[in-house]
Amino acid sequence: MTDENERISELNEPELDEVAIWKDKYIRILADMKNTQNRLARSSAQEVEADKKSILRDVLPVADGLDLALIHLSHEEDTGNILSGVQLIRKIMEKFFTKYDVEVIDAWGEPFDPTMHEAVGVLSHSEFPPNTVVRVEQKGYLYRDTLLRPARVQVSSK
Repeated sequence: MTDENERISELNEPELDEVAIWKDKYIRILADMKNTQNRLARSSAQEVEADKKSILRDVLPVADGLDLALIHLSHEEDTGNILSGVQLIRKIMEKFFTKYDVEVIDAWGEPFDPTMHEAVGVLSHSEFPPNTVVRVEQKGYLYRDTLLRPARVQVSSK
């Protein structure tokens, strides 16, 4: 380092100005490069999260179909194998959702929340206060506290 300082001290004033200019350019380019790296890293992470949400939304109809199959299958002996197969697939879906931080919105009996629920109808119900979810038509889902799909619900009337 002392050799470099000695060489700089031997330079005349115009050469010192040029060294300072190049040093300033180098520092600015280095800072720009670091800022670009940080911006690209943030952008890349945001794109990955958006892609995950998109894929998870595409999987939700599969879960809906399995839920409907479980509701409509009778528990008789002749459909027992089909029922157990659908239940097994639904359990696999639940593990998939758990792995990817997807949660079902628990809407039944809760006060209607337009940020989490989509009202598709109104029902008269004596056991629940007004504006309470009395029936869930389609489950809603959250991904890391971000809404993937609102729960489609029926709400109690006054």
